[in-house]
Order: sequence, then C-alpha cells, then structure tokens
Amino acid sequence: MTIFTSTSTPRQVMTVQGLLPYQELGITDAHNHMWIEPEQGADPGSPVLNQFNLICKELVEYRKKGGETLLDCQPEGSGRDGNKLLALSKESGVNLIACTGFHRKKYYSPDHWFWKANPQKISDFLCSELEQGLYETLNTPIPVKAGFIKIALESTWAACPKPALEGAASAALKLKTLLEIHTEKGCLAEKAYVYFIDLGLIPEQLVFCHMDKRPDASLHKELASQGVLLEYDTFYRPKYNPAGNLWPLIEQMVGAGLSDHVTLATDMAEAEHYHFIGGGAGLSSLPGEIQKNLIDKNFPETARTQMLGGNIAHRLAGIK
Repeated sequence: MTIFTSTSTPRQVMTVQGLLPYQELGITDAHNHMWIEPEQGADPGSPVLNQFNLICKELVEYRKKGGETLLDCQPEGSGRDGNKLLALSKESGVNLIACTGFHRKKYYSPDHWFWKANPQKISDFLCSELEQGLYETLNTPIPVKAGFIKIALESTWAACPKPALEGAASAALKLKTLLEIHTEKGCLAEKAYVYFIDLGLIPEQLVFCHMDKRPDASLHKELASQGVLLEYDTFYRPKYNPAGNLWPLIEQMVGAGLSDHVTLATDMAEAEHYHFIGGGAGLSSLPGEIQKNLIDKNFPETARTQMLGGNIAHRLAGIK
C-alpha cells in the first residue's frame, strides 16, 4: 500500500460533520449534487435543487437501501450552501463530503470574482475552504470544511480557465488533496492528465468524471494504467445508451483487472432525476438497483466493493 499523503498512514476523510476514517464511508456515490441555489446571472437553464424536505427524504431512502456517503460536487458561487449540506447530513444520517473548486462558467454570475483572479488568489481560496471552512459557513460556530477539490473543464482546451486550473493544481499539490475533474463527455481527459502531471500532481490525485460518456475502452484502460480513477454515472441517462455503452465498459474494465480504477455515481444534478422531486430513479438507485445489477451480472464481490465506494474512499484518504 502506497500513500500519497505526507504521513505514513492514511488520512481521515473530511465530511461536513467532521473527520471520519475512510473505512467507515461504506457505499459511496462518488459524484452527486445535494443542494443548488439559483444564481442570479447564471445560465437560465442551470439546475436548482433546494427543496429541503424532499432532498432529505431522498437521502433517508438512500441510507435505508445501504448507501452511507455521497460526494457533493457543487462549488462556491454556483449554488452551493454548506449550511444546508450540514443540516441534510445530520437529519438523514448520510455522510456528505463537500467540495471547493469551480464549475463551468455558465453556472455563475458573469461578474463572479473567480474568473478575474490570478492563480495564487484562487489557490489561497481553495486552501482556505479545505483548512478553515466553506466561505458561507465561516460565521457559524463550527465551519464546514471541504473534503476535496472539484473543477470543470470546458469542451475545448482554449475555453478552459487556465488561472483557475493552475490555482486548483497548486492547492491540490500543497494539501495533497483529491481533484475531481468534470469533463465534457470525456473530452480533454488526455490533455488534462498531462497538464496536471506536469504541474506536479500524481495520477492517484486525479478523478476524471463522466468518462462513460466517451466509452472508449482503450483510452480508459490507458488512463487507468497510469493510476487515475475514472468515474461513471450515466446509468439513468438514456441518450448515452447505458445498456450498450456503460455496462459493457464496466465489464471490460473489470475483465482487464482494472476495477480498482473505476468508481460509480449517479450525478443527479437535475430535479427530474430525484425520486421524490421529479419521479426519477433517485439517489437510492446506487445501493439499490445498480448494486443489484452488479450482483446479477456476476461481478466479483471485490470489484463491486471497490466500484461502489472502496476506490473513492482510498483516494480521499490518500491511498494509491
């Protein structure tokens, strides 16, 4: 076992309620959205998730089905509310892990400070949210701290905010933090891999999200062989043909002995995907139907445990 932290043992994972041993995270949705406030000036089509009682009910159902932890991927300025995340975690009993970082530009007000800042200012801000607390919780008795960095790539490298990328890399390098990277349907994964490695990060700090939207098994195997973690989440998105793309991709990765480089999620940012809000599959589908399908398809127990939470827990704890 190799650790990429500065200590000789795995670090504990920072949840919104405080530190937790990585072994206690259990079944974990590696990429989701628990709370999104509307942002003035953001794209009119930006998702909103702010029905507290229904979201809490959703989390309770997730817990009843065996889910224990979710990573919330909504950064500051794009609708995040760390105080709501804390309340949801306390009421539902589900471990929520908040992020710092940045989302796509369209989810922000055009004049948000982030897009005018230099890399050092961005790095300092991200580090402060990881070490002192989320911006919106700093005036509370016990501020909620971020547990990882989530950033977003645009569809072309030219459109990606370079100061923000550099600042995020600097913060991740300084604090040896996990970096979840939103890709636009898997685009730019190769480019981003080289970019962040050149800036000093190691592959085990990188999670490339939504990669099953680009179901190129050869590419996935190459990235996995370098050490990165690949996140898959299109189980309930018919336009991406999960039966023909996602499930065969999982089979190929497991068959190649790379189940330790895949993590599963449901990425339910839109209200329509929530069971109690829009009648969708809901958060509980991960510990429920998805886990059942993994069993029915005869995936080995070790692979199931890795993909349903073990892998992301290890990476959050700094374990290769």
